[in-house]
Amino acid sequence: MTHPTSAGSWRVACRRAILGASLLGLALAAHSLQGGDDTVGDEKEPRPQQQNFQTIALDQQMRGFLGNGNEQVAEVVREKAQAQLELEIERIDEICGLTEAQRAKLNLAARLETARAVQRFEAFQVKYAGRSLDLQTQEGQEAWQRFHYEMHQIQHATPRHGGRTSLIGRLLVGGLDDRQRGVWEAEAALRRASQWRRIVDAGLLHIGSSAGMTDRQHEALVALLMEDPPRVDMGKARESFGDHNPVLCWYAMARLDEAKLEAIFDARQWAKVREVIEQGKVWRPTLESMKVIEE
Repeated sequence: MTHPTSAGSWRVACRRAILGASLLGLALAAHSLQGGDDTVGDEKEPRPQQQNFQTIALDQQMRGFLGNGNEQVAEVVREKAQAQLELEIERIDEICGLTEAQRAKLNLAARLETARAVQRFEAFQVKYAGRSLDLQTQEGQEAWQRFHYEMHQIQHATPRHGGRTSLIGRLLVGGLDDRQRGVWEAEAALRRASQWRRIVDAGLLHIGSSAGMTDRQHEALVALLMEDPPRVDMGKARESFGDHNPVLCWYAMARLDEAKLEAIFDARQWAKVREVIEQGKVWRPTLESMKVIEE
């Protein structure tokens, strides 16, 4: 994570750290209800593990959440990254039918991406090794938020599905022939729709618990949100929030025609839904500053 060098960038970094911590509970609840994705290994969302009541040992946090309890955390990070990227290449080959030359280039890109993942972790490890934090102090709480946010990004930083910023993604842009590119783009559109539906489900889970919805109301709201989704950088959304993020759904609701939304609910429900819409409006500047939305 880049260290802020100005007051403005520091405020943005702190806001992002607080954002990751504040959404963690919602992300974990949604994950337990809806299940995980196809990530290799048993990834866990970072949560505070308190020792001595209010003291947190950061080495233990790294071993627990990044190393699955293993002392050799860097090796676990390397194995997970390599396994994820190898599965992705298999997926691309199955969809596009790669030539031997194309596959060799993607395998090389995967090795380089894996090395980058290990380097990111090692820099993070050097920064926090041997440190403990006292959550009874303001300084300790702020340091924990920064640590938590950076650990969350390390956990979700391995490029997946040929993301545009990954070496594999760049190779796919220029390395596929017309037939392969058409097949891959169609698959990418389906995958993007599936990712967006997970985000929608996370947001509606909260609305359902606060306002209550019938099956018909739920289906009508899902239809509106799936018909006109915002432009979201799914990779950055996952790095910042995990796989089940309600805030992006609330932002999307704030973009919709309120008359169409209001027609779905009764007066009591609409009052609750309006609160969510206002939250979506409040979150827009933060989402824009994080470059999660591309509008």
